[in-house]
Amino acid sequence: MQPDHDKADDAAGEPSAIVRNLGMIKAAAIIMGVLIIVLTAVVIGTIASRLAKMSAPPETVSLALPEGATIRAASADESGFVLIVDGPEGSQIWRLTPDGERQQTIMIVQE
Repeated sequence: MQPDHDKADDAAGEPSAIVRNLGMIKAAAIIMGVLIIVLTAVVIGTIASRLAKMSAPPETVSLALPEGATIRAASADESGFVLIVDGPEGSQIWRLTPDGERQQTIMIVQE
C-alpha cells in the first residue's frame, strides 16, 4: 500500500508541483518573516526618533529689543511667536522660533 502523498504523483512517478517547489516556498516564507521583523523595527525606530526630536518650548524666552522700541502686539502658537514692534525707525513684524530666535523681520514702511 502506498502512502497518501504518492496519490498526487502523476503516472510517470514525478512529485507534484507543490512538493517540487517546497524548498522555494519555505525560503520565501522565511524571507517574508525576516522582512516583517526588520520593517517593524524600522517603523518603531522612526517613531522613537521623531518623538525624541519633539521638545516642549522653553518656559521663558529672553528677547533684546532695540533702544526705544516697544512691543505693540504678540501672538504665539506651536511654530513660534509673532511680534509687532514699534521703534524709532518705524514698525516691524518679527517672526521668532519657539526658542526666541528671530527668523524673519518685516519692515512696515509708511508712505
